[in-house]
Amino acid sequence: MMFKRILKHELKNILRDKMYIFFVIFSLLMVVVGLFLIPYLRELETDLAANLVTTVFILMNSFLYGAITGFTLLDDQDDHVLLSLKITPIKVRAYILIKIAISYVFGFITTLLIILTTGFTQESDLINILFILILAPMQGPILALLINSFASNKVEGFVMMKLSGIILLSPIAALFITNWTELLLGVLPGFWPIRIISMQLLPSTHFFLNASWLYFILGFLINSSVGYLFFKLYTKRVNI
Repeated sequence: MMFKRILKHELKNILRDKMYIFFVIFSLLMVVVGLFLIPYLRELETDLAANLVTTVFILMNSFLYGAITGFTLLDDQDDHVLLSLKITPIKVRAYILIKIAISYVFGFITTLLIILTTGFTQESDLINILFILILAPMQGPILALLINSFASNKVEGFVMMKLSGIILLSPIAALFITNWTELLLGVLPGFWPIRIISMQLLPSTHFFLNASWLYFILGFLINSSVGYLFFKLYTKRVNI
Protein backbone atom coordinates (compact mmCIF):
# COMPACT_ATOMS: atom_id res chain seq x y z
CA MET A 1 0.00 0.00 0.00
CA MET A 2 2.79 2.43 0.92
CA PHE A 3 4.63 1.54 -2.31
CA LYS A 4 1.48 2.32 -4.33
CA ARG A 5 0.99 5.70 -2.63
CA ILE A 6 4.60 6.74 -3.13
CA LEU A 7 4.49 5.56 -6.76
CA LYS A 8 1.47 7.82 -7.37
CA HIS A 9 3.27 10.71 -5.66
CA GLU A 10 6.35 10.08 -7.82
CA LEU A 11 4.34 9.99 -11.04
CA LYS A 12 2.59 13.24 -10.13
CA ASN A 13 5.98 14.89 -9.55
CA ILE A 14 7.19 13.69 -12.93
CA LEU A 15 4.07 14.79 -14.83
CA ARG A 16 4.04 18.29 -13.35
CA ASP A 17 7.63 19.11 -14.35
CA LYS A 18 8.66 19.38 -18.01
CA MET A 19 12.27 18.46 -17.19
CA TYR A 20 11.21 15.13 -15.71
CA ILE A 21 8.91 14.45 -18.66
CA PHE A 22 11.82 15.15 -21.02
CA PHE A 23 14.03 12.64 -19.19
CA VAL A 24 11.35 9.93 -19.40
CA ILE A 25 10.64 10.61 -23.08
CA PHE A 26 14.36 10.63 -23.88
CA SER A 27 14.74 7.24 -22.20
CA LEU A 28 11.86 5.78 -24.21
CA LEU A 29 13.23 7.44 -27.34
CA MET A 30 16.46 5.46 -26.94
CA VAL A 31 14.37 2.28 -27.05
CA VAL A 32 12.75 3.36 -30.34
CA VAL A 33 16.03 4.57 -31.88
CA GLY A 34 17.78 1.34 -30.87
CA LEU A 35 15.10 -0.68 -32.66
CA PHE A 36 16.14 0.83 -36.02
CA LEU A 37 19.66 2.21 -35.57
CA ILE A 38 21.50 -0.86 -34.23
CA PRO A 39 20.33 -3.26 -36.98
CA TYR A 40 21.19 -0.58 -39.55
CA LEU A 41 24.72 -0.19 -38.17
CA ARG A 42 25.23 -3.96 -38.20
CA GLU A 43 24.06 -4.13 -41.82
CA LEU A 44 26.80 -1.61 -42.62
CA GLU A 45 29.24 -4.00 -40.92
CA THR A 46 30.16 -1.41 -38.32
CA ASP A 47 29.88 -3.67 -35.29
CA LEU A 48 32.12 -1.41 -33.19
CA ALA A 49 29.74 1.53 -33.68
CA ALA A 50 26.73 -0.68 -32.93
CA ASN A 51 28.38 -1.98 -29.76
CA LEU A 52 29.29 1.52 -28.59
CA VAL A 53 25.75 2.80 -29.17
CA THR A 54 24.25 -0.16 -27.30
CA THR A 55 26.67 0.42 -24.41
CA VAL A 56 25.95 4.16 -24.22
CA PHE A 57 22.18 3.59 -24.34
CA ILE A 58 22.31 1.15 -21.42
CA LEU A 59 24.49 3.55 -19.41
CA MET A 60 22.38 6.63 -20.15
CA ASN A 61 19.08 4.91 -19.38
CA SER A 62 19.78 4.31 -15.69
CA PHE A 63 21.55 7.66 -15.43
CA LEU A 64 18.34 9.44 -16.52
CA TYR A 65 16.16 7.69 -13.94
CA GLY A 66 18.74 8.43 -11.28
CA ALA A 67 18.60 12.11 -12.21
CA ILE A 68 14.79 12.11 -12.05
CA THR A 69 14.74 10.50 -8.61
CA GLY A 70 17.53 12.75 -7.39
CA PHE A 71 15.63 15.88 -8.35
CA THR A 72 12.30 14.65 -6.97
CA LEU A 73 14.05 14.04 -3.64
CA LEU A 74 15.32 17.62 -3.79
CA ASP A 75 11.72 18.71 -4.50
CA ASP A 76 10.58 16.81 -1.42
CA GLN A 77 13.21 18.61 0.60
CA ASP A 78 12.21 22.04 -0.75
CA ASP A 79 8.51 21.31 -0.15
CA HIS A 80 9.28 20.05 3.39
CA VAL A 81 7.79 16.64 2.55
CA LEU A 82 10.50 14.83 4.51
CA LEU A 83 9.91 17.05 7.52
CA SER A 84 6.15 16.44 7.36
CA LEU A 85 6.65 12.70 7.22
CA LYS A 86 8.33 12.77 10.63
CA ILE A 87 4.95 13.29 12.27
CA THR A 88 3.19 10.55 10.28
CA PRO A 89 3.26 6.75 10.66
CA ILE A 90 5.36 6.54 7.48
CA LYS A 91 9.06 6.25 8.25
CA VAL A 92 11.12 8.79 6.31
CA ARG A 93 13.86 6.28 5.50
CA ALA A 94 11.28 3.81 4.20
CA TYR A 95 9.83 6.57 2.00
CA ILE A 96 13.27 7.33 0.54
CA LEU A 97 14.11 3.66 0.00
CA ILE A 98 10.82 3.11 -1.84
CA LYS A 99 11.53 6.08 -4.11
CA ILE A 100 14.97 4.62 -4.79
CA ALA A 101 13.39 1.24 -5.50
CA ILE A 102 10.98 2.84 -7.99
CA SER A 103 13.97 4.33 -9.81
CA TYR A 104 15.55 0.88 -9.96
CA VAL A 105 12.36 -0.78 -11.25
CA PHE A 106 11.90 1.78 -14.04
CA GLY A 107 15.57 1.44 -14.93
CA PHE A 108 15.24 -2.35 -15.01
CA ILE A 109 12.22 -2.27 -17.33
CA THR A 110 13.67 0.20 -19.83
CA THR A 111 17.07 -1.53 -19.78
CA LEU A 112 15.28 -4.74 -20.72
CA LEU A 113 13.51 -2.93 -23.56
CA ILE A 114 16.83 -1.53 -24.82
CA ILE A 115 18.43 -4.98 -24.71
CA LEU A 116 15.51 -6.45 -26.68
CA THR A 117 15.28 -3.69 -29.29
CA THR A 118 19.04 -3.48 -29.95
CA GLY A 119 19.25 -7.21 -30.64
CA PHE A 120 21.68 -7.80 -27.80
CA THR A 121 19.85 -11.04 -26.95
CA GLN A 122 21.41 -12.52 -30.08
CA GLU A 123 24.88 -11.77 -28.74
CA SER A 124 24.44 -13.12 -25.22
CA ASP A 125 22.85 -15.87 -23.14
CA LEU A 126 20.07 -15.55 -20.57
CA ILE A 127 22.26 -15.63 -17.44
CA ASN A 128 24.51 -12.78 -18.65
CA ILE A 129 21.50 -10.73 -19.70
CA LEU A 130 20.14 -11.23 -16.19
CA PHE A 131 23.48 -10.08 -14.72
CA ILE A 132 23.30 -6.90 -16.83
CA LEU A 133 19.66 -6.30 -15.94
CA ILE A 134 20.46 -6.48 -12.23
CA LEU A 135 23.64 -4.38 -12.32
CA ALA A 136 22.89 -1.64 -14.87
CA PRO A 137 19.84 -0.10 -13.10
CA MET A 138 21.87 0.21 -9.87
CA GLN A 139 23.41 3.35 -11.36
CA GLY A 140 20.07 5.15 -10.91
CA PRO A 141 19.79 4.88 -7.11
CA ILE A 142 23.51 5.58 -6.71
CA LEU A 143 23.27 8.77 -8.79
CA ALA A 144 20.11 9.91 -6.97
CA LEU A 145 21.79 9.46 -3.58
CA LEU A 146 25.03 11.06 -4.82
CA ILE A 147 23.15 14.19 -5.92
CA ASN A 148 21.28 14.45 -2.63
CA SER A 149 24.33 13.71 -0.50
CA PHE A 150 26.02 16.92 -1.63
CA ALA A 151 23.29 19.15 -3.11
CA SER A 152 20.74 21.07 -1.05
CA ASN A 153 18.75 22.58 -3.94
CA LYS A 154 18.11 22.09 -7.65
CA VAL A 155 20.86 24.46 -8.77
CA GLU A 156 23.45 22.50 -6.83
CA GLY A 157 21.76 19.34 -8.07
CA PHE A 158 22.34 20.35 -11.70
CA VAL A 159 25.99 21.00 -10.94
CA MET A 160 26.32 17.59 -9.30
CA MET A 161 24.60 15.93 -12.26
CA LYS A 162 26.99 17.56 -14.72
CA LEU A 163 30.02 16.62 -12.65
CA SER A 164 28.78 13.06 -12.36
CA GLY A 165 28.86 12.80 -16.16
CA ILE A 166 32.19 11.07 -15.65
CA ILE A 167 30.23 8.26 -13.99
CA LEU A 168 28.30 7.90 -17.22
CA LEU A 169 31.12 8.08 -19.77
CA SER A 170 34.19 6.58 -18.08
CA PRO A 171 32.97 2.95 -17.99
CA ILE A 172 33.02 2.95 -21.81
CA ALA A 173 36.80 2.58 -21.42
CA ALA A 174 36.02 -0.98 -20.29
CA LEU A 175 35.58 -1.85 -23.98
CA PHE A 176 39.25 -1.12 -24.56
CA ILE A 177 40.98 -1.91 -21.23
CA THR A 178 41.30 -5.62 -20.47
CA ASN A 179 44.26 -5.98 -18.06
CA TRP A 180 44.36 -5.51 -14.28
CA THR A 181 44.06 -1.72 -14.63
CA GLU A 182 40.38 -2.22 -15.49
CA LEU A 183 39.73 -2.69 -11.78
CA LEU A 184 40.59 1.00 -11.27
CA LEU A 185 37.25 1.68 -12.97
CA GLY A 186 35.48 -0.53 -10.44
CA VAL A 187 34.41 2.41 -8.27
CA LEU A 188 32.18 3.55 -11.16
CA PRO A 189 28.84 1.72 -11.00
CA GLY A 190 28.53 1.47 -14.78
CA PHE A 191 31.82 -0.41 -15.17
CA TRP A 192 30.48 -3.78 -14.03
CA PRO A 193 27.54 -4.19 -16.44
CA ILE A 194 29.62 -2.75 -19.27
CA ARG A 195 32.36 -5.29 -18.62
CA ILE A 196 29.82 -8.12 -18.86
CA ILE A 197 28.41 -6.54 -22.05
CA SER A 198 31.89 -6.30 -23.58
CA MET A 199 32.57 -9.96 -22.73
CA GLN A 200 29.52 -10.90 -24.79
CA LEU A 201 30.28 -8.56 -27.68
CA LEU A 202 34.02 -9.41 -27.80
CA PRO A 203 34.10 -13.15 -27.00
CA SER A 204 37.62 -13.69 -28.39
CA THR A 205 39.15 -11.06 -26.07
CA HIS A 206 40.98 -12.14 -22.92
CA PHE A 207 39.81 -10.20 -19.85
CA PHE A 208 41.49 -9.87 -16.47
CA LEU A 209 38.73 -11.85 -14.74
CA ASN A 210 37.68 -14.35 -17.35
CA ALA A 211 34.25 -15.15 -15.90
CA SER A 212 31.18 -12.90 -16.07
CA TRP A 213 29.81 -14.23 -12.76
CA LEU A 214 32.92 -12.85 -10.98
CA TYR A 215 32.26 -9.40 -12.41
CA PHE A 216 28.61 -9.72 -11.40
CA ILE A 217 29.37 -10.63 -7.79
CA LEU A 218 32.06 -7.94 -7.41
CA GLY A 219 29.86 -5.38 -9.13
CA PHE A 220 26.84 -6.15 -6.97
CA LEU A 221 28.86 -5.97 -3.75
CA ILE A 222 30.73 -2.78 -4.67
CA ASN A 223 27.67 -0.96 -6.07
CA SER A 224 25.64 -1.95 -3.00
CA SER A 225 28.40 -0.66 -0.73
CA VAL A 226 28.69 2.63 -2.63
CA GLY A 227 24.91 3.06 -2.57
CA TYR A 228 24.80 2.37 1.16
CA LEU A 229 27.59 4.91 1.75
CA PHE A 230 25.72 7.63 -0.14
CA PHE A 231 22.49 6.70 1.65
CA LYS A 232 24.20 7.20 5.03
CA LEU A 233 25.68 10.52 3.87
CA TYR A 234 22.29 11.71 2.61
CA THR A 235 20.31 10.73 5.72
CA LYS A 236 22.96 12.36 7.89
CA ARG A 237 22.83 15.58 5.85
CA VAL A 238 19.03 15.89 6.06
CA ASN A 239 19.02 14.62 9.66
CA ILE A 240 16.67 11.65 9.33
